[in-house]
Amino acid sequence: MSQQDSVVAVLSLFNPPPEVIERVRRLRRQVDKVVVVDDGSPSPDEATFELLEDMAQVIRLEENKGIAAALNAGIQHARALWDPAWVLTLDQDSEIGDGFIANAQTTAERAKRAGIKVGAVTPETHNGTRIDMLPGNDEFGQGFDPMQSGTLISTSALDHVGLLDESLFIDAVDSEFTARLRQHGYSLITGDGCDLSHTLGQARPMKVLGLRVKIAGRELNVYYHAPFRVYYMARNSVRLTRTYLLSQPAWILKRVALESIFHLIRITYGPNRMLLLKAIVLGIRDGLLGRQGRIPADIQDHLSPS
Repeated sequence: MSQQDSVVAVLSLFNPPPEVIERVRRLRRQVDKVVVVDDGSPSPDEATFELLEDMAQVIRLEENKGIAAALNAGIQHARALWDPAWVLTLDQDSEIGDGFIANAQTTAERAKRAGIKVGAVTPETHNGTRIDMLPGNDEFGQGFDPMQSGTLISTSALDHVGLLDESLFIDAVDSEFTARLRQHGYSLITGDGCDLSHTLGQARPMKVLGLRVKIAGRELNVYYHAPFRVYYMARNSVRLTRTYLLSQPAWILKRVALESIFHLIRITYGPNRMLLLKAIVLGIRDGLLGRQGRIPADIQDHLSPS
């Protein structure tokens, strides 16, 4: 592969469904190589992994170490074997649209010629809907808080800022990396015409007194996450706030406001409301105490729905 524009995709897996095979097959049409990392799946489908080994480098972690550790393992493996110019990180339930890589690299080249220090290129749209953007008047848009799935990361930027923060385990890993890139003067631009298909949580109808909530005739949903995930969201948000509030105050304050609204919606309209509230309280407490890594087993048990 030509190192100047080479791309290796790194895909994190956890009990991957069989349909991931076709996703990887389609992904290979756009990238040079694919690395898949199984994050300690407790009940893996061995037939799926056998098929994956025919089309990708497969890494299997012995235990669940979190999304950051899984992606870091894949990134380091890719760089050791091929030294690509870019790595594309993906979740197993994500898929890039046609022409994604070509469009992203073309946008990056235009931005570099305009004097922009490009650290990563993110999707312009998710499921066809434009992502939330930072304010700006130039031709290169930047996402407000882009998620890691579908992000094309410059390996030269990784050399300067480091890998993903494994102490966060899951949730806010992408936000912290975004903040760190910007702290070092890099921009995360959106790729023109780059769309990512992605599943965000489990959609459940939003109801008040048993009736569906509608705005402008559109029925609204609550995107449900398990209480242990909400714990990570709350805990890691505290960590981000303490780290980046002084250097990136507007970004942090908006992020905290949005997350507070999402939490309020969850505990007002979602299932397991008391468990979600406990998860938020415990997450904030542990964030203030500086706790990191995997959720403690006793807290996870306490937050598990019966």
